[in-house]
Amino acid sequence: MESGFRDLALNALFPRYCLSCKKEGSLFCETCENGWVARPERAACPFCLASGSNTVCSLCRQETFLDGVSSYLPYGNPVVRNAISFWKYDGDTSIEPVLKKWLLQSRDRMCPPFESFVVAHIPVHASRRRSRGFDQSEHLAQWVSQIYQMPHSRLLERTQKTTSQAKTIHTDRFVGELDGIFSISPALDEIPECVVLCDDVFTSGATMDSAAQCLKEFGVKNVWGFVIAKGNS
Repeated sequence: MESGFRDLALNALFPRYCLSCKKEGSLFCETCENGWVARPERAACPFCLASGSNTVCSLCRQETFLDGVSSYLPYGNPVVRNAISFWKYDGDTSIEPVLKKWLLQSRDRMCPPFESFVVAHIPVHASRRRSRGFDQSEHLAQWVSQIYQMPHSRLLERTQKTTSQAKTIHTDRFVGELDGIFSISPALDEIPECVVLCDDVFTSGATMDSAAQCLKEFGVKNVWGFVIAKGNS
């Protein structure tokens, strides 16, 4: 009861508007949700954008640790970008059912190329989790685990707080700058062979590649990224 009154008060003070048509009421109105069609970007190496495959190309593989990335839509899509922003920075979890529906509708296209894998997430720093009240990447990993019927495990811990890569100018980001910000969870009993690593956004790839490096140094053979949105390197 108390929670319901609080939500009504918040909605009155801070009304929500559809991210697509701007109609007041919700972040994604029923009309727009029912008519939404994803137009994914072409398959390409997540780092150099060489077309052909979402697998990391042979040239980039010489300097990176990630094996490939599945993404729903480009980060440049304003509806997707704003949905993630409300969810991640404003803590508005009312958009979560929409995000989950997007992933369900695209599950065959986004399916990671491994028959047996463990789903994990790129954790936010403990201080950031406290301020937001949740870890959006962990929520995403739980959805991926449910959609593909694969186990979910907390494999990583974040040892250093960093600036959000999605809010950093792309020319100021580069792969390798965040090496060493992750460690393997001390509670982990067994290292999986293949991991699907979940995060909300892939921009330069610096964060996800740092996480992949940590996993591979501890024996993981394949690390495939899974994100809602992917920006340009």
